[in-house]
Amino acid sequence: MTSANSSRVSRTARRVALVGGGTAGHVYPALAVAEAYRAAVPGASMLFIGTPNGFERSILTAHGERLELIDGAPFFGVGMRGRLRTLSHLARGTYQARHLLRTEGIVLVVGFGGYASAGVLLAARSLGLRTVIHEANLLPGLANRLVARVVDRVHLGFDAARRWFPPAKTVVTGIPIRQVFTRIAAARTPPTGRGDGARRLLVTGGSLGSEFLNRAVPELVGRLRDLGLALEVRHQTGHRDAPAVARAYADAGIAASVTPYIDDMPGAYAWADFAITCAGAITLAELAAAGLPALLVPYAPASEDHQRPNAQAFADATGVWWVSEDAWRATTLAERLALLLTDETAWRALSARLRALAPFDAAARVVAECEALLHGST
Repeated sequence: MTSANSSRVSRTARRVALVGGGTAGHVYPALAVAEAYRAAVPGASMLFIGTPNGFERSILTAHGERLELIDGAPFFGVGMRGRLRTLSHLARGTYQARHLLRTEGIVLVVGFGGYASAGVLLAARSLGLRTVIHEANLLPGLANRLVARVVDRVHLGFDAARRWFPPAKTVVTGIPIRQVFTRIAAARTPPTGRGDGARRLLVTGGSLGSEFLNRAVPELVGRLRDLGLALEVRHQTGHRDAPAVARAYADAGIAASVTPYIDDMPGAYAWADFAITCAGAITLAELAAAGLPALLVPYAPASEDHQRPNAQAFADATGVWWVSEDAWRATTLAERLALLLTDETAWRALSARLRALAPFDAAARVVAECEALLHGST
């Protein structure tokens, strides 16, 4: 096995582990980095590591990736007994990861946050492997804050997150997104350019769904319809609320496709004229890449309310709107949204500002930083 601490690492023997899970927001950046790594280092081998209970299994299987599972459990929202169980899972996961990393000949571990990542990164450090984390949010997650002092490098989606990490090992790379999004932005057209006259609205609370959006958006869409807009809706609810949300749209006489999970999110972004979404960092990067105007509603139950600073910073940079759950006013929002969806100039300007912020090179930058670390040049 090639030592990860060697200053000369064979490009033909590159074996990289990518770890993160629990939600799609931890998995899709890892997929983007794997895509970029294979393009930059032909023959590089990617191994994904996750836990049995997250979204990683279904997503990675659908993309034909290899996934190995270790023990892990969430720290927030489980009470004191749950946290004690989490520590037990962490110890077992670290032991399992040590064996897996040695067996696979891994030279580099890249963590993307979530409770799956801490044990693997600790195991990697105990074996002397190179370690990197990527933090997509302005307010970092607990796992990344805990391991930041023992990893070699910290990659950030936002410059404002620097204050949480040791300055000497921190670099801003942007948020890795898959290359499919470059084609979406190039094909984006305003809703006024279609002959059917309907406005296409995408609603998503992320992979776990948002109970607030599930309750509030059907009423908002009804008010838009009352203002004279013809609407088509695609609404991702998460695993619990789909039947109730479908009934709400049907009762209002609104054409809506309601589903617990959207497998083809790039296709959904390409279809839509406007999105109402939570403010997970990966969602924001994909909205920018797709050039899709949006209303952001930070998911209030998220740990430490970390989506709120994401929404504020993204709105300041792009001009999209954001509103907290407790400040939601359907009548006011419907009037404002109706104006945008009937004003081609304003819609085009907002789409262009989003595309200007798109992190199309972020995955390649992460790979370049990782390669520099492996070759001892940073």
